[in-house]
Amino acid sequence: MEKTHTEKSGKTTTKSQKILIVDDEQSIRNLLKQILEREGYDCELAEDAEKAVILLSVKKFDLIISDVQMPGKSGIELLEEIKTLHPHLATLLISGHTDNQTAKSAILKGAIDFLVKPFQKNQVLISVANALRRRALDLQSQFEVQNLESIINDQTQDLLDANDRLNRILTNTVKAMSLALESRDPYTAGHQQRVASISAAIAQKMGFNDERIEYLKMAGMIHDIGKISVPAEILCKPTRLSKAEFEIIKEHPLTGYRILKEIDFPYPLAKMVYQHHERIDGSGYPQGLAGDQILMESKILAVTDVVEAMASHRPYRSALGIDVALDEIVKNKGRSFDPEVVETCCELFRNNEMTLN
Repeated sequence: MEKTHTEKSGKTTTKSQKILIVDDEQSIRNLLKQILEREGYDCELAEDAEKAVILLSVKKFDLIISDVQMPGKSGIELLEEIKTLHPHLATLLISGHTDNQTAKSAILKGAIDFLVKPFQKNQVLISVANALRRRALDLQSQFEVQNLESIINDQTQDLLDANDRLNRILTNTVKAMSLALESRDPYTAGHQQRVASISAAIAQKMGFNDERIEYLKMAGMIHDIGKISVPAEILCKPTRLSKAEFEIIKEHPLTGYRILKEIDFPYPLAKMVYQHHERIDGSGYPQGLAGDQILMESKILAVTDVVEAMASHRPYRSALGIDVALDEIVKNKGRSFDPEVVETCCELFRNNEMTLN
């Protein structure tokens, strides 16, 4: 119990704490009130559980002392109601019977202690003090838990905000890398962005989660970043490439991988870029991977890269159109390209869910 020192008398008294005493016997109610008020507690009385419930609804108490056997609602039933409506109220039950099962039931339902009539004054005071001390500790623990939760929530929000900033920085860096390449190759300006958009739409239809889609989209925006090392005269050549020039071009997935591999992305962007010219039958480059050796993201990029390139204008030819591009991937479905990716891509365009405009 919290103590205060009175200046006038110099005596130490108990700081007033409110106790509700519930018992159908007036003599017991009055005796408990007398014992407790002499110790400085503020007590109110109720002759049954119904009256106690009314008082609890309009006043705040620190502790309730209730008889078990009462007319109408029993002390155990009152205890159950208190634990639902007033979970932080300390409870102490009393009974005229030394029934171990009743005492056990009371403790299990949340009573802090169980007293048997007739009780001694010191026994009452000790049980009341322990009950109030237990309540104070519970309230302190609750406060500390809430305070800890608040701190954790604040720190979590700070981490989320920092993560959002990092994601924005990462996205803007990827966009800058994409623009850097397109500034060297104006004929393919927008190619990477369109590949990214088509790839994201395919992935969404295939059931990828939002984060995985976002990183696939990033990979699409920089899948040709390795071409930054290819001479501009080859990139912009208005006629078909020679075999030697094409061999130079074929180095761009490896170059892109080397540029990206040291960046710690949550998803393997460097490998997605490295594998976007691989084919499921092993006929692709630069590693000649096949089947499950190829990331599903790279299988998507392989299809969208071909579709966008064929459907769009190139310096050495006019645009072939989306229908020709779709016919090409359908023709190579199951051989060069993943069947599910091909079917999903065709569905997007043929149902007008995606365009290249």
